[in-house]
Amino acid sequence: MLEIKGIKKAFNTNQVLKGFDFHAKKGEVVALIGPSGSGKTTLLRCLNFLEQADVGSIRIDDLSADFKNVSSTTRLALRRKTAMVFQNYALYFNKTAIQNVMESLIVVKKMKKESARRIAKDYLEQVGLSDKFDSKPFELSGGQQQRVGIARALAISPKVILFDEPTSALDPEKVNEIFDVIKQVAQKGMTMVIVTHEMQFAYDVANRVVFMDEGEIVEEGDPRVVFNNPHEERTRQFLQRFNLARDTEYYI
Repeated sequence: MLEIKGIKKAFNTNQVLKGFDFHAKKGEVVALIGPSGSGKTTLLRCLNFLEQADVGSIRIDDLSADFKNVSSTTRLALRRKTAMVFQNYALYFNKTAIQNVMESLIVVKKMKKESARRIAKDYLEQVGLSDKFDSKPFELSGGQQQRVGIARALAISPKVILFDEPTSALDPEKVNEIFDVIKQVAQKGMTMVIVTHEMQFAYDVANRVVFMDEGEIVEEGDPRVVFNNPHEERTRQFLQRFNLARDTEYYI
């Protein structure tokens, strides 16, 4: 479904991604964890071509390309196979919830407004916002704004949804609200890659956890193995700060 080989990315002299392979199978939920500055968000942005990786190759579904020599046409086609949910919501503040979801359907997919509105309503209903169609972002809570972002991502029917710290800007009491929505999306078989600092969420929801540090993958595997019995000392050092509830609330 999603496969990266030999990816490298530097900003001037700072080598952020140092060359590794990464993959996500169809329907898999992969959580990227690790300390700040380890390259997690940069990897996500390279997958979505918000950043251009320097070296490596990418394949999403049936389409592949070399990062260094990718054409603009192929880059656009690959981008359209993914959708990004940002930590700061990235909504248009002059548009209503339904207009925010409709925007990419009209602009990117060239849908007529009537069809785009019908699809947008359906996905807003799926994330529990059937009473907020005409609300603008400033009239919504942080959790509701993030749910609009998730509905927007779902509406374009991507092969992979990329989440960049989807709960980091939320009040603690709103975090579970978003986790519940992501859980529902995962149960429908959507492939997802999630950057998160919420270790309990990664433990409960992900099918596979990838621990990154200093631009490299240190360890990956089943969350119950990685969290309960990590093989690498660096992983153990990172995870020992977190106390996890082993009774799963969100596990799929």
